[in-house]
Amino acid sequence: MNICMVMLLSSIAVHAYFKLDRKEQVYRLFLALIGLTILILLLEILSVVLNSGHYINFISVHKLVDTLGFMLSPLVPISAVLYVYKRINKNKKTDRSKFFYLSMPFIVNGLISLGSYKFNWIFGITVENMYVRGALFFVSPLTLYFYYIINLFFLYDSRKKVNKEELIILSLLTIMPAVLSVIQGYYFIYLTIWNSVAIAVIINYIFIIQSQTKIDPLTGLGNRVLYNEYLASSRRKNNLVLAVINIDLDNFKSINDVYGHQEGDKALRLFARQLEEVFEGKGISIRLGGDEFIVLINDNQKEVVEQYIKTLSEKMNVYNKKSGRAYCIEFSYGMVMFNNEYDSIDELIQHSDRLMYEDKKKNCNSRVPGIC
Repeated sequence: MNICMVMLLSSIAVHAYFKLDRKEQVYRLFLALIGLTILILLLEILSVVLNSGHYINFISVHKLVDTLGFMLSPLVPISAVLYVYKRINKNKKTDRSKFFYLSMPFIVNGLISLGSYKFNWIFGITVENMYVRGALFFVSPLTLYFYYIINLFFLYDSRKKVNKEELIILSLLTIMPAVLSVIQGYYFIYLTIWNSVAIAVIINYIFIIQSQTKIDPLTGLGNRVLYNEYLASSRRKNNLVLAVINIDLDNFKSINDVYGHQEGDKALRLFARQLEEVFEGKGISIRLGGDEFIVLINDNQKEVVEQYIKTLSEKMNVYNKKSGRAYCIEFSYGMVMFNNEYDSIDELIQHSDRLMYEDKKKNCNSRVPGIC
């Protein structure tokens, strides 16, 4: 089973290496997760093969393999924690000081594992070249569970930032090995925990590939596929709570005409980052096409949503003053809440779109195109 998993994960690793954007830290972390899982599986395969009297002349090699296995195994849940953190906070800078303290259990486990080569603390190899557990064997599973708990706690704390589907998929990286490692520990079997990690990694990779079909490649926001999926889901709800904000950049054509399309793309990406910062955990931001955006929020409190828009406007004003560019990034919007006045979500969105164009007409008449 381990050999099959190594072959399967290796093919996934090759595909992911060429398919994913390695400039993105989140994907580099995922590739590291795949690579570390393959490494641990290979070490486990060697350990199982060497655990026999037929290889009694290779006791030192057997000890080295097990030492490396116990030393490096926490890197798998650590890389899972980092991947999950970066996937949920993709535009947020990592606070490295937090992860320094989280590395302490890994360091302690590593030192005890290293000492086990000679002193049999976590494991021992008998004169017959057979593996046995040492008095400090509990250190290894405790270290793994420390990172499992950290990951679950982070996922629970971030549950409002991601949808349920993504939350479930990401939690598999922790739940599957956490549950199955209990089985492995109780029944003293070899073929459970790391295979479960491999399966969870494969499921997450399928989810990544599927998710990419819903992402706008320029801005990283959702695209029309995600938009249509969200609306289809909303139509099935009986007591729908929804606010819609249609957004259009003002005089965007002038930015493209005067400063070039590359500068226009920069403006779109910058505005998309501001949308994500303001509405993260509150709703989904989507680029419908060109300079048109829409934000769908699970809220029906007008004052709250208006405050979000005010925050976005303030952030753009701050950026425009500090950017040093000759043009400003400004926007018009229309905002409505779903209630009994609307027969459907489509009617709600059409109303929001009309309000946005009314606001745009007013704003563009009072602004000089492409100039701050």
